[in-house]
Amino acid sequence: MPCVTRILPGGEGYLVEFGDAWDNFPTEDVEADTRRMNEWIECAVRTMPEQYYWVHRRFKTRPPGERRPY
Repeated sequence: MPCVTRILPGGEGYLVEFGDAWDNFPTEDVEADTRRMNEWIECAVRTMPEQYYWVHRRFKTRPPGERRPY
């Protein structure tokens, strides 16, 4: 069941939104399920990018000579 939590303006609390449970999830296709979930997350983040938890460092290691992106 998808769920999004937003911080209210001025730090006045939170708004929690629950979506409908996804039909046919999970399926036998792990890659398609992962893609579906990530697309949903991306869409939610685009509605409030300033509130997304951006500390995840996906590219922890880089090839020799490449600059660090963080």
